[in-house]
Amino acid sequence: MSTRLGQVFRPTLTSSVYVVAIGCLAAVGFVQQSPAPILAAAFLVLPSSIVALPLYYVIYGLLSFIPGANPSSSSGSGFDGPSGSTSSLGDAGSTADWFAITTDLLGTLALVVAAVINVVIVRALMSRRRVMRTSQ
Repeated sequence: MSTRLGQVFRPTLTSSVYVVAIGCLAAVGFVQQSPAPILAAAFLVLPSSIVALPLYYVIYGLLSFIPGANPSSSSGSGFDGPSGSTSSLGDAGSTADWFAITTDLLGTLALVVAAVINVVIVRALMSRRRVMRTSQ
């Protein structure tokens, strides 16, 4: 049993390349705020991405509740000048740097973990199939 478990968790060149490729695609997508690489990575890690991406967005939403993380465009302060012009103070509507970096890292990590889970599932199924053939 422990030998089979070791085979399931031992990385191979193919599985390592798969996980690194998913990580690169996800990182490029999140850093550049481009949905195409993120969707490509999510497609390549199906079925695990069905759980990973909603979980990421739940965590994203929870982080956005932290004050100063992701202010709305109506936040900040302003005043009306004597001529009727409006001036604003502060950086209204911009995302905090720590929030952007954290959510980019969490999104990439979610897809990488989903890829690792896929590798473990495939390896376990292959190992089980191999055992079933030898026992017949």
